[in-house]
Amino acid sequence: MKFLHCSDLHLGKKPYFGSEEFKAKRFEDYFSAFDRIIEQAKENEIEAILVAGDFFDKKETHPDILGKTEDLLQKCKDNKIKVVVIEGNHDLIYKNKELESWIIYLERKDLLQRPFIKFSENNEKTYHSVFIDETEIFGLGYPGALVDDELREFADYCEKENKRNCVVLVHTALCGGEFLGGFLKDESALNNLKDYAIYIGGGHGHKLRKYPKENPFFFVPGSPEYYDLGEDTKLKTAIIFDTNSKEHKILEQSPRNCIKESLTLDSANPEQFREEFDKFLSLLEISSEDIVLVEIRFISCDFIPDTKWAEDAILKKGALYAKVNWDREYSRAYSGQPKRNSVEEIELEQIKKWEDWGNFAEIGVQALSEMKKSIKDEQLDISSIFDSALNSIIEGKNENK
Repeated sequence: MKFLHCSDLHLGKKPYFGSEEFKAKRFEDYFSAFDRIIEQAKENEIEAILVAGDFFDKKETHPDILGKTEDLLQKCKDNKIKVVVIEGNHDLIYKNKELESWIIYLERKDLLQRPFIKFSENNEKTYHSVFIDETEIFGLGYPGALVDDELREFADYCEKENKRNCVVLVHTALCGGEFLGGFLKDESALNNLKDYAIYIGGGHGHKLRKYPKENPFFFVPGSPEYYDLGEDTKLKTAIIFDTNSKEHKILEQSPRNCIKESLTLDSANPEQFREEFDKFLSLLEISSEDIVLVEIRFISCDFIPDTKWAEDAILKKGALYAKVNWDREYSRAYSGQPKRNSVEEIELEQIKKWEDWGNFAEIGVQALSEMKKSIKDEQLDISSIFDSALNSIIEGKNENK
């Protein structure tokens, strides 16, 4: 049996910032990413698509999101491609609130299948698996901070019930030994399962990961579309696995083009800054569908650069969305300027003291700024902003390993 493993589709995600055109196109991007995966499944004669969590971006949805999702799942059904989904932290199914889950609604409409764990009144577990041909697929959902223990308990279950050559889906990834919500602390819990599972499909992390490097059995494909524009990789993937040959194949995805540039300037005044930025911009090739992110660093700077002007200049060149950030810490450290005691400066100094966030304090300050603006603009869903910041930090930690 050949299946395609993907994760973190985040169907229904819509940015709270940018133009209305940008918001509308980004909303469609996540459905388009899933549609491309379905086309790849057809091209590769795949029997099942396995989604390892965060199928939806939110537990709640509205008719447009649900309708688009049903259409895509019906396309799978029409092409005889089965869809197996577990929940992630974004679409978490709570005990005794199963009727509120749209994943269960879609399961009852026979548009997908859901392997899951059921808990009794005594908190005893029953594993409800799904069979595709002769392959048994288990779903462990999103165990959160208990994920290491969950995998060890499942390994004990497999030993007791003599389960072999099964496929396991769990919404988690490796984080490199530090405690981060929902991520595995180390590889030992995975190693306990290698004698029972021929494939462990993960999620939660938004970039490609395989473990171990040689003959991997644990895979995290990452999100097929940018969840956070600050993500540090352009490589977006899905994974094909053949349960007979035990071979895997990485399928690259095509997220919206995101141009990321870092620009170091030696501007003495605002006029010179504009001249230097215009020169930099003239060298960029930008289309009407592109997202452009620029980080500016100054060797010396006695003024506050007009980042809004710079963003407007990028938009005038035709970009769909532009964001320009000024790395003030770099500029002041280089020039020897004293720190300013602005609110953001105070936040920066405090976050630097945090154990897990310290080396990524700039991300934390930016997230706080965006959450404040979101609340001010009455866009009260700030959880996605925090999730974006957290994922950027996790990916940064993994890059530095």
